[in-house]
Amino acid sequence: MSVMTVGEGAGLYEMVKGIQRRYEADGQPRPELLYVDRGCCGADYRIFRGWPDMPVRLDVWHFMRRLARGCTSTEHQLYRFFQRWLSACIFAWSADDQNQLIAANRGEQRDQGIAETSDDVILKHLGKSSIARHCRRVTRGMEETIQLIGDLLACLDGEGGLDTIGVPLFDSDRVWEIWDSQQRHIACLQDPPDVQLYTKIGELVKGGITLPVYRRARGSTSPESFHLHMNRFIPGKFMSYIT
Repeated sequence: MSVMTVGEGAGLYEMVKGIQRRYEADGQPRPELLYVDRGCCGADYRIFRGWPDMPVRLDVWHFMRRLARGCTSTEHQLYRFFQRWLSACIFAWSADDQNQLIAANRGEQRDQGIAETSDDVILKHLGKSSIARHCRRVTRGMEETIQLIGDLLACLDGEGGLDTIGVPLFDSDRVWEIWDSQQRHIACLQDPPDVQLYTKIGELVKGGITLPVYRRARGSTSPESFHLHMNRFIPGKFMSYIT
């Protein structure tokens, strides 16, 4: 269900009430988890007041975008590096899944008569797409995440964040001000312990080991993608961005 409005808030309440009525009429339980771009961290997410016990979490991509406002430019040479390592400060690959994937590839190498290589070499050869297909990502926990993000910002602030012509990655005062205000959301980024955020959609046998194929359910990718579709099918000379 969707509703198109000229301002955020107007019209959304009736739409959400309709969604809740459909769940109730079909005898379905409420959603286990809701990802939002604002209104998280225990706040009363008013439009979903019919499901008061539903956990509400801040979407990690939107959190990263908030910190990125402390950058001088998205075109900076270190901007993509910063985004990649910021994600690594929040998420880690499941050690069990990764070990199973390494064992499967080592078994495949053995079957092909290839000399055994280290775990790091295997992972580098696999690439991120293959790892993401068979491994789940998990949040690191509050304390570790705060420590890692703080260390990353400190590393790239000042001389460590200069590009080849001496332009800094961060507006130093601004990025630390943003970080001070956003630290309270770190708890909200953590995965709820009792919610399954990956769906097994298949299996693949490799090196004698059966590997699961996963699809991720975390985040707000689907609504964000729908924004692009709306932008394309709404006529208008000046329509360029919808949020």
